[in-house]
Amino acid sequence: MPLRTWSVLAFSLLLPALASASDVKTDFDPEVDFTRFRTFSFVGGKEMTKTGLLAKPETRERIKNFISGVMESRGLREVPIDSPYDIAVRYWVARKAKTDTQMVLDPDPMWAGYPAYYTGTWGLYYTEYVVTNYVEGTLVVDLLNPANKELLWRTYLRQKIEDRAKAYDEAKKNLTKSFKLYPPGDKEKKQMREDRAKLEKKYAK
Repeated sequence: MPLRTWSVLAFSLLLPALASASDVKTDFDPEVDFTRFRTFSFVGGKEMTKTGLLAKPETRERIKNFISGVMESRGLREVPIDSPYDIAVRYWVARKAKTDTQMVLDPDPMWAGYPAYYTGTWGLYYTEYVVTNYVEGTLVVDLLNPANKELLWRTYLRQKIEDRAKAYDEAKKNLTKSFKLYPPGDKEKKQMREDRAKLEKKYAK
C-alpha cells in the first residue's frame, strides 16, 4: 500500500501513543529503493496552526538548514528547485500552548491532629493539583516522489519548548536519530511490513 494512502491510517493510530510515549516517529514505504536517490529540493513549508511561525524568512531558512543538514549527513545533496532532483522535501510546523495538570496526594497528611480521609469528599482536602503551562512544538518532514507526489517517508517530531536553544538542539538530535534509518535496509523494511500488517489486521475488524 502506498505511503500516501497508508499514512492516513498509520498516523491516526500512532499519534495518541506519541503524546505519552515518545516524541519522534518515522514511517516509510518499505517497497521503495531509497538507495537510488541522490538529490533533494524543498517544495515548501506549511503551518498546521495559524500562529505566524513561518512568517519570518529567517525562521523558514533556519528550519530548511536544519533539515537539509541532517539529510546531507545521510549522503543526499540539496539542489535548487529549478534543477532536476530525486526527492521533494515538504515540512509542516506547529506551535501550541499546552497545560499539564497532575494530581498529587500527600502520603501522610494531618489536619488538627486527626488522620486524613482518603475517600469521599474529605479526600479533596488532601489532594494537590500541580498545573504546568508550556509550549509544544511539532515538526513533520515529508519526502515525496516529485513525479507523482507519492509520500515516501515521513518523520513526526513533537516536544516541549521551554528553552528555544535547548529545544533546537533536542530537535536536531531527534531528527538525526530518525534519519539514521535512511536509507532503510532489508531488516528495517521487513519490520515496517510487519508493523503495517499488524495495524491493518487490528483495525480492519
